[in-house]
Amino acid sequence: MKEIIQSLPDQIDETLKLMKNINWTAFRGATSNRNFERVLICGMGGSGISGEIVSALYPELDVVVSHDYEIFKLKGRRTISILISYSGNTEETITNYKILKKNRIPVITISSDGELLKRTALVKFKIPPGLPPRGALGYLFTPIPVFLFKIGMIKSNPEYSLHKLSLFLKEERGNLESRGSSIARGLAGNLPVIYSNSYPFSIVANRWRCQLNENAKILCHTNIIPEMNHNEIVGLGRPENFNKNLTIIFLNDPDAHPRNKKRVQISKEIISNGIPEVKMIDVNPIGGNLLERIFWTIMLGDFVSYFLAIENGIDPMPVKRIDYLKQRLADRK
Repeated sequence: MKEIIQSLPDQIDETLKLMKNINWTAFRGATSNRNFERVLICGMGGSGISGEIVSALYPELDVVVSHDYEIFKLKGRRTISILISYSGNTEETITNYKILKKNRIPVITISSDGELLKRTALVKFKIPPGLPPRGALGYLFTPIPVFLFKIGMIKSNPEYSLHKLSLFLKEERGNLESRGSSIARGLAGNLPVIYSNSYPFSIVANRWRCQLNENAKILCHTNIIPEMNHNEIVGLGRPENFNKNLTIIFLNDPDAHPRNKKRVQISKEIISNGIPEVKMIDVNPIGGNLLERIFWTIMLGDFVSYFLAIENGIDPMPVKRIDYLKQRLADRK
């Protein structure tokens, strides 16, 4: 798993190379003059987070992200859809495909294999197989902004920014691994609670939670400031016998609203004064832009989840309960 986490920037590079093989002339012919107003991105788990990141990076776009069998906001605007399933067989995403085709909504698919590659689509973008979906974020995210540029929904070609992102993550890889190991040692035996101070980093916090769930096999809780200040701040500290096993991680977006930064400071004061046995860790993302800060923090969280698994003597790779659940669902079709 560590090598998979380390490969994130290499996945970005490889994806950009693979996209050069797409017949862009045919793609433009099929999408020109369509004037798309909305992009619907469907995916679950490690595949689905890509859509959430896109929604944070391009707030000017009408991005709808679906993590369910049903699709909402399907009508009313000219929509193009992007379906993401690393295996190509995700049950919810296949159901989404059928709904979209029934409603004659154009579909782009991103997968390594499976049922999605057998279905008709504007583009069926095939990515390398052999990874757990949660370890394939570079392959799953990178195509989306490129497709959105090619259909005219974003004006600036993202390939340069993605190439810069890859270089940045390669430079930071060693630092992120070391910092991830350090944070993991502080989390051993504890329940992580992750607070973010902005919408984009609430998505990153959810990524941390999912990676800690799957790799380290532990529970994790997330919330966002300011919302946390309107409810959860009151409940922190009870039950009291739980406090010594609680570690709060603050993901501090440097571009967060100034009042949210102030709220973080006051929240820390409340915690320090009222429940001093609770441990707190600050994560201060770096990077030249939001894209770099998001992926810097994601890669850090991935390393934290890996090293915490090692600290706890757990193999980070298998997800036996998910496999069992999928098998039981398949038996009941």
